[in-house]
Amino acid sequence: MITRCPSCHTHFRVYPEQLAARGGHVRCGKCSRIFNGREYLVEKSPASRPLGPAAESAFPVGETAAAEQVPAMAKAGEPRFENSAMVNAAAVAAETAAAAAKLPAAAASGTSAFDFGPVAAGAPARRVRRWPWLLGALLLLLTLLAQAAYYYRSAITLLFPEVKPYAIALCARLGCDVPLPRRIDMMSIEASDLQADTVNPNVMVLSATIKNRAIFSQQPPLLELTLTDAQDHPVVRRVLTPQDYLGIAVNTQAGFAANSETAIKVFIEGSQVKATGYRLYLFYP
Repeated sequence: MITRCPSCHTHFRVYPEQLAARGGHVRCGKCSRIFNGREYLVEKSPASRPLGPAAESAFPVGETAAAEQVPAMAKAGEPRFENSAMVNAAAVAAETAAAAAKLPAAAASGTSAFDFGPVAAGAPARRVRRWPWLLGALLLLLTLLAQAAYYYRSAITLLFPEVKPYAIALCARLGCDVPLPRRIDMMSIEASDLQADTVNPNVMVLSATIKNRAIFSQQPPLLELTLTDAQDHPVVRRVLTPQDYLGIAVNTQAGFAANSETAIKVFIEGSQVKATGYRLYLFYP
């Protein structure tokens, strides 16, 4: 069978085995164009049309064997010429049979129909050392945990009372303390009263009851006492610390016990103040 290259228009002799091996695709031996030899068949019989002296070979796609010799004359048994060299017809037939035998083997091995030669192997991948990254991540995690433990040290000792002695000892070395919880929403003033002292009219007596409604001990809060006039305008304001309303002898570090009430009494000098009312608030700094 004779086929023609659609690019350089050179005619080639092809065999059914070659066309069947790659679905009809062949490579032009002159311009290396890949085309479907079945679509460009010129004649079924090589004897019906001689090939010109410029004829080259057509190879199945992926073949790297030497070019098939194409006869300059179409008659069987005549000498074959290519580039002015005489080629033995028996040698050409042997080479053609060897090339045809290679085609089924290549198809069985799974070679791609468009195999254009071996792909250059890339450089071996460089092995990445991951242990420095893992060590850095571990150090960052430990730093984060240490910061969280320092910030929430009061809550941690509240949830785990057994670690409180260790936390206090560690804070003594670091120059910090372990304060009691400060939940002002769990503290309330149950009752309060401001009256002139019966013995000394220039002294006012503040009486109040403070309750800790939490299920844990809390830091004693600060009290803000504001004296007001008849129009409820502030006249004077004073902040009372736990030592002011509990007394110096009381250990304020013990705090208010859980679900407990504490009665306080504070004497205030008020000879220069013309107040008719007051306001009392609890707060934490």
